[in-house]
Amino acid sequence: MSNSDPSGSAVAARDDYFAALADARRRTVLRLVHERSPQGIEKDDLAFRLAAVTSDKQLASVTDDDHQRALVDLHHRLVPRLTDAGLLEETDGDLIRTADHRAFDEPGFEAAVSGHRTDDAEELDAVFEALADSRRRTVLAVLSDQYHPIATETLARDVAAREDDVTEREVSGERVDEVLASLVHVHLPLLSDATLVGYDDDADRVSYEGHPAVRAEWIQPADGAPATTGDAGTDAVADSTAGTDVRTLDGRDTIIATGQSLCERAEDELFLMFTTTGLLEEGCFRRIEDAVDRGVDVYLGSRDPRVRDLVRERVPEVVLWEPQLDWLNLPPEGESVGRLVFADRDAVMLGTLGQPLPGDGEYAETAILGEGPHNGLVVLMRQMLGSRLDGPDAQSADRRSQFPL
Repeated sequence: MSNSDPSGSAVAARDDYFAALADARRRTVLRLVHERSPQGIEKDDLAFRLAAVTSDKQLASVTDDDHQRALVDLHHRLVPRLTDAGLLEETDGDLIRTADHRAFDEPGFEAAVSGHRTDDAEELDAVFEALADSRRRTVLAVLSDQYHPIATETLARDVAAREDDVTEREVSGERVDEVLASLVHVHLPLLSDATLVGYDDDADRVSYEGHPAVRAEWIQPADGAPATTGDAGTDAVADSTAGTDVRTLDGRDTIIATGQSLCERAEDELFLMFTTTGLLEEGCFRRIEDAVDRGVDVYLGSRDPRVRDLVRERVPEVVLWEPQLDWLNLPPEGESVGRLVFADRDAVMLGTLGQPLPGDGEYAETAILGEGPHNGLVVLMRQMLGSRLDGPDAQSADRRSQFPL
């Protein structure tokens, strides 16, 4: 039941990264060191602070025994695991500080490590343990693209195709059986216990549940970059120097991951458009729900009444309307706008649908991505859409169908 490892050391590094986070005490150490970096903190001082946090005491109340136990734990168990994962480093002067790891630049990293999105440390332990395996991350990536629950055999074929970098039709029956056995006996029960998937073994169906601490980039395939960088599409989202660039994204998986990342980064406002229900994956719904829970104002437009009905049923807090122009229509031939994600009027992804792909009912997808207040694509979208959200009508339920877009 060993997993295919197409990305070599990059996959192993990501496994180690999540495994290191699957322990509440290690996450506490990481947070305490991060608070004192880049200068660092002496191990002796760190032991006092760790003892105070874990025993819920004031620093002055930490006993010598508390301190000694914490110091031993740091030396033998906690710090070595975090340094092996590339998150911490020790200096010759007995200082501990954060390493040069892109995780610390990730917008959702601090909230996940500190537990701001959940008060249950054991829950976060289970989530990170579930993520500490490349096959389980592939399972989540496949399921996040689906709106409906899918059969475990279908999931196994999809997972095998992604691991082997082949089409689903090229996956042999023996390979499907091998992956299916590992899913049923190992990975799906663990993912279900972590509340990341819904798994009905009697009905033989699996669905994506997600978790507010899990970011879209974390479940995408490793490509030789650090654990939280994701693929080329999500790298473009994280690149703060791309303010004047417009990037091209190819492929449904990359576009989905990038769109979900934009949803996750929104702090004040999220503006969405979708042509069909087939573009609203379960992972998209989860990100929309999380955005609403964070207090983000979410607006969603579609000429397809099924899209509006689905969103109204799942997330009634979203402001819905029916665009009045034809630019979101899917023509019989050629490319058409399929989806649009506009986060905080500062980053935008505009996706187009090409010709139908054979056999699966999906379309070839491409997208363009712009980021930064002065990015040409962002400026254009602000001019096109901003005025329609600024006025009071945007918040009025009885005018939700009147946006002339």
